Amino acid sequence: MLSMNVELRHLRAFVAVAEAANFTRAAEALLISQPSLSYTIRQLEGQLGFRLFARTTRATALTSAGETFLAEARAVLARFDQAAVLARRMAVGEVGTLRVGYLIGAVVDLVPAIMRAFAGRYPDLDVELVEYDFSAPRCGLDTGETDVAIVRPPLDLPDLRERILRREKCVACVPEGHPIAGQPEVGVARLLSEPIVAAPGDGQWRDSWILTGLRGESPVVACEAATFEAELQAVALGRGLSIVPASASQFYARPGVRFVPVSDLPECTVAVACSADAPQAAKNFAEAAAETARELSDRPQ
Repeated sequence: MLSMNVELRHLRAFVAVAEAANFTRAAEALLISQPSLSYTIRQLEGQLGFRLFARTTRATALTSAGETFLAEARAVLARFDQAAVLARRMAVGEVGTLRVGYLIGAVVDLVPAIMRAFAGRYPDLDVELVEYDFSAPRCGLDTGETDVAIVRPPLDLPDLRERILRREKCVACVPEGHPIAGQPEVGVARLLSEPIVAAPGDGQWRDSWILTGLRGESPVVACEAATFEAELQAVALGRGLSIVPASASQFYARPGVRFVPVSDLPECTVAVACSADAPQAAKNFAEAAAETARELSDRPQ
C-alpha cells in the first residue's frame, strides 16, 4: 500500500483543473489564486508519483494516468459528499431509526395523530413504535430500549425532559354495586380504606396510583394488573377499586364498572419524554408531539 498524504482539497483542485482544462479558470472557480492551485497540483503529483497533466503554453491536458485517476477522484468526492449529507441528516434527525415507546392507554386518541404528523415532517426516518404495559411505566427509557416515549408521570428518572401533552382528572373505578357507584363525585378520603388494584412492581409510579402518599398506613392491595383490561376486570369482579385517568371511562368503559370523579385529587398528566442527551430525532418527535397535542386541544369540540 502506498503511503501518502492526499487530502480532499487535492482531489477537488485536480477535478476542477481537469474539467476546466485550464489552471486560471479552475482557480477562479475554486476562489483561490492560480499559483496556489498550481502548487496544490504539484503536491498531489508528488504524492502520487506520476504526472496528471501534460502542460503546454496553449493547453492543459490530462495524461493517460490522469484520465484514469479522474474517474476515481470523482467517485471519492461524490462518496464523501454523500456521506457528509447523510451524516448531517442523521445529526438533525431526518434519517435513521427512532424507537418510540408509549404506555398502554395513554392518549389513545392522540398517538395516531402524533405519528401521522411526525411522519409528514420526517418521511425518511424509520420509526419503531413499542407499546408498554403498567409493569414498565418508563416505557424503555430506563433501559435504553427506546429513545423517546409517551408516558404518564411521575417516572422518577434523572435528567429526563418532559413535555405535557394532556392534563385530565382522576376518577375512581368501582364495581357497579359499590355504595359510591352512583355518586356524582367522591372525596379521596372515602377511598383510602378500600382494597385497591395496583400495577405490578414498585416505585413512584405505582405509589402515585395507589395513593400511597395520602395514607397513614400501607394500602390493602387486592391484586396486581398490568393492563386496563385486567384492572377493570378485577374491579368488575369486586376485588377492589382503582384510580384511573378520566379518559379511561371513554376508551375502556365496560359492563360491571362505574367511574366516579375524585374531587380532591390533582390532575394526572400524559407527557412525551426523553433524556437530555437523546438523539436529535427524539427531540424532534417530542416537539412534534407537543405541537400536535396543542393543535388538537385548540380545535373546537
